[in-house]
Amino acid sequence: MTAIAFSIPALEPVHKPVNRSSMERHMTSGQCLCGAVRFSLEVEPRFFYRCHCTLCRKQTGVGHNLATLVKACDFRWEEGQGAITSWRKPSGYRNDFCSRCGSTVPNLLRETPYFWIPLGLLDVELSMECVGDFCTDDAMPWDEQRSQRSHRAAPESLGFILHELQVNND
Repeated sequence: MTAIAFSIPALEPVHKPVNRSSMERHMTSGQCLCGAVRFSLEVEPRFFYRCHCTLCRKQTGVGHNLATLVKACDFRWEEGQGAITSWRKPSGYRNDFCSRCGSTVPNLLRETPYFWIPLGLLDVELSMECVGDFCTDDAMPWDEQRSQRSHRAAPESLGFILHELQVNND
């Protein structure tokens, strides 16, 4: 079982960064399945990643997790924080979910100033680009990687994934 752990130094990116802001200043909203938990983003994310690790597969109930990260200052809870239940493994892996419908909801990424955002919660369809498939050694044989950039293991560091998602490019 491979979990995303951010501890190894970052590697050089495989491709040149796209010459555009990773996030455009727009209000984007999202909510859980029942609508009890709602949030908004001050940015429109342009990039996401796909994780095939065992933990993400079990969290989502499918072959992979689709997510992005945003700065905490660009995230706002609109409603339903009291309906959120948090579960954490001893390793630090965390799953926050709506206690009413069970939908996984955004959470503060460990003790960092970034929120993890599951893409399926967003209310609008965004034009986004996948920066890569991670933990492909854990991928189910029927779950094909769709990006041109596959990583057999977890991201090398939080800095690496933030760079790839261009979170800090304002």
